[in-house]
Amino acid sequence: MTRRSFVRSALLSTAPVLLASGCQPQESAKPGQTTIRYMAWGNPEQIATEREIVREFEKQNPDVRVHLFMVPGSAYSDKLQLMLASRTAPDVLRADHYYFPALARKEYFLPLDDFIARESSGFLQDYVPSAIEEGMWQGKLYGLNVLFGPVMIYYNKKLFDEQGLTDPYTLYRQGKWDWATFVQSAQALTKRDKDRALQFGTNTVPFPLYTPVIWNHGGEIMNAEMTRFIMDSDPGALEGMQEYANLRWKYRCAPTPADSALSAFTFESGKIAMHWGWAGESPRFRKNIKSFAWDLAPTPSGPKANHSVIKGNQLCIYRESPHPEAAWRFIKFMTGPTAEMILGGQLRRMVPTRLSVQNDPQYRKAELPPFHTDIFIESTRRGRTLPIDWRYQEWVVAFNSATESLFNVNTRDAKTALSDAAKRVNAVLQGEEGF
Repeated sequence: MTRRSFVRSALLSTAPVLLASGCQPQESAKPGQTTIRYMAWGNPEQIATEREIVREFEKQNPDVRVHLFMVPGSAYSDKLQLMLASRTAPDVLRADHYYFPALARKEYFLPLDDFIARESSGFLQDYVPSAIEEGMWQGKLYGLNVLFGPVMIYYNKKLFDEQGLTDPYTLYRQGKWDWATFVQSAQALTKRDKDRALQFGTNTVPFPLYTPVIWNHGGEIMNAEMTRFIMDSDPGALEGMQEYANLRWKYRCAPTPADSALSAFTFESGKIAMHWGWAGESPRFRKNIKSFAWDLAPTPSGPKANHSVIKGNQLCIYRESPHPEAAWRFIKFMTGPTAEMILGGQLRRMVPTRLSVQNDPQYRKAELPPFHTDIFIESTRRGRTLPIDWRYQEWVVAFNSATESLFNVNTRDAKTALSDAAKRVNAVLQGEEGF
């Protein structure tokens, strides 16, 4: 069996999974309509919202029919790579930025520069610059950003009130929301009954969500060319990494793996006072949290800087799409004011990439939590993009393997863990292509 035959066979074998995950039958195209396929992933709320956006697009573009099909998030990357390799990819697809550079490098996507050149003058100036930056590869633009947003601190207002503590948003507005204050608050909000934990002040999250701690202590992950991992020799990175691990082992204000067994401590349960999370987690909290009030604050500043991490996904046109013009119209709509107001303003699934939407008073209004909508904008303003190159999928596995014991077993310090990480990551960066 040839590689292409194998890939096609694998795709056919997953068809029942697609139907079960949201690829529902849709009306056939009418005479004179062009049908384009759009592939994405998301929870039920996301699917329903994207169908609403598709309907509005079709209403405004009656000559185009969009066939939307969803793939489970856990299978999406593998499915996408299979479809691209077998030349069966949809016209429009969503690619997570974690693997977007690796796919762009393989020339799977159609450059958007010629389409943009036909738009009105200043078209790209309405977009957040970092959102455009993520869609670039070797000087060309291959994707427009969707589901864009920063890491922020979600906090339980009830727990802060019960402890008589000033909440993070108020501290931020007073200019006092820094790492030392964050740690003090987290310790004060941690409760134990003898040796049994009852609640924790904060959680810890996997890389790269904690990169603000590294940056805000003055550290960097890679050199400027992204050819060498440097955390092992960067004093700020060493300090920031150790401080983050200290939340578990020194300050004892974050659950250990043993504490987290059976998901006993989650933000939704009310047993975690402060949660490090992406902007897109707001819809889940709206749905699941009924017993306490919650809201947003930025990630705490550090002794050297005041950054958050920001990331999105790219909407791309498959290079061999038979309908590139219709695909471009759809991408432009999905990243335009109407769609961004729905996804960002109503659902709070993202931060708008359009500056005009961010500045719209309607976007800032909130009838449901989170009410501190200014934090979405502020965190985006001070957000930094991650050092994601085409080898990211490989080297991040090596990094996590080397640093796992620092967070999961209290047997190593940051210097030892990062020395191990440097050997592993740099070996990946200097090795042969594996993705």
